[in-house]
Amino acid sequence: MKVELLQQYVQITISRYSEFLPRAISFAMRHFSKSYRLSSSILILDDGERLKKDYFLNWAYHIGLQKESQETSVSFEKILEHSYLPIRIKIIDEASVLEYIKVSLKMVEVGQVALVLTRQNLLARRYLLALFKDYLLGYNEKELFLNAESKNFWEKLMGLISQKIIYNIVLQFDYESFKACASSSFKTDFEHYLTKDEAILRDSLKTLSCELNDDWETIKNRYLALAREYHPDRVYGQNMAIVESYTEKFRDIQAAYEVVKCRLEERSCYN
Repeated sequence: MKVELLQQYVQITISRYSEFLPRAISFAMRHFSKSYRLSSSILILDDGERLKKDYFLNWAYHIGLQKESQETSVSFEKILEHSYLPIRIKIIDEASVLEYIKVSLKMVEVGQVALVLTRQNLLARRYLLALFKDYLLGYNEKELFLNAESKNFWEKLMGLISQKIIYNIVLQFDYESFKACASSSFKTDFEHYLTKDEAILRDSLKTLSCELNDDWETIKNRYLALAREYHPDRVYGQNMAIVESYTEKFRDIQAAYEVVKCRLEERSCYN
């Protein structure tokens, strides 16, 4: 059962199979003269019966398994302030009680990630806060910021990926975002330990669209192909901005090739 404040009325959402539904219906039909039974709801329109309405809402909130409502963003006191509105008892099937919230992962900066909820939900947030209390850096309504450099963090995080049900909340963890962030983090950790020369070599290979383990012939052929593709003569007479962009790209390719060539020659000398 859930009590919430909507724009046009105060709504009590209750499962069709809840043990509290017959009692709620009986109370509404017996004590409110302007109560109307519809197919999937009951409307209580007695604007002048605020005392009875307050009692009924208190009963629904505190007796009717109200753990979900305690997690809403509107306080119960605020709901009672609006008891002049009609009350709607919404009867739903059991499957409709479940609220699905997707949890994805994003990289914030080196060593820091954020769990992101698709929408605000205090119950889901409280569950995640308890789960990751040892890694927590901060949080807001829909994000938890975590220290990704803590011991065993990634093992715990990746082990979390599944579907979790907490009361009426279904947390669905976005596997693809978790996997992408994990890969990015490991890559960042690797790059953190590169020397300055190794970082320059890596960037030069990237400019040539090559990998660290490519052989010399592969690197040379790729360089020649890129040099032909971006030679300024190919755009001679065109717009100056295009010519300049080709010239700059050609210079970068030439410089990268020289860096890689020198590093490989140095390596061969030591060998």
